[in-house]
Amino acid sequence: MSVDYLVVASSQLELEGFQTNLDEVQQRNGGTFVLVCVGVGKVQSAVLTLKAIVQYQPKAVLCIGYAGAVDPFYKIGDCVLASSVVQYDIDLRSFHLGRGEVPSALQGETVGALQLDCPSIEGTFAGVCGTADRFLLRPYREANPWLSNELHLGFADMESYAVAFACSAMQCRCTVCRVISDDEQGHRPKHFKEFSNQANRQFVRVLGILLDRTE
Repeated sequence: MSVDYLVVASSQLELEGFQTNLDEVQQRNGGTFVLVCVGVGKVQSAVLTLKAIVQYQPKAVLCIGYAGAVDPFYKIGDCVLASSVVQYDIDLRSFHLGRGEVPSALQGETVGALQLDCPSIEGTFAGVCGTADRFLLRPYREANPWLSNELHLGFADMESYAVAFACSAMQCRCTVCRVISDDEQGHRPKHFKEFSNQANRQFVRVLGILLDRTE
């Protein structure tokens, strides 16, 4: 079995807009896709994404969900595509590595930021995504200016780096699409259901465009 796109998210809520069952291959815009919930955090999402890649043999992976803004440019409801992703909670500087860098068993050297498939899509923005096993709150961001000054993070989540690393290990293209749920001041949507419906429409639209471009 193979599909054009494997669509992964941390929760079923973020996949509701597709109005299809999880783990069932669907057709849309001339292509095929399947939805898989990979859970919250780097370990769960890496393992379950890798498992899904092996099972469905996708041409590419689309990771969707919500994200918190680091850059004040982004507003609640903005749809952002990650140009690259870095895990900002890794700090091995005492071993002469940069922030977010680790020795790589796969490549025999160091691995840090991962470059992603970031197409130009009308109505979306592009930026660097940071991933960590923590919810990035305003006090932590303000106490750690290197998030912006050094890593140049635009927004942050808890799964994208893990998903992208699983894709890299399997030589599978990866696109990360997030909708901003928290701005850099810590403000959140006043009406979450309305926000989630809007976000779901964005996810469906982006997948449709990606499927249109599938050869």
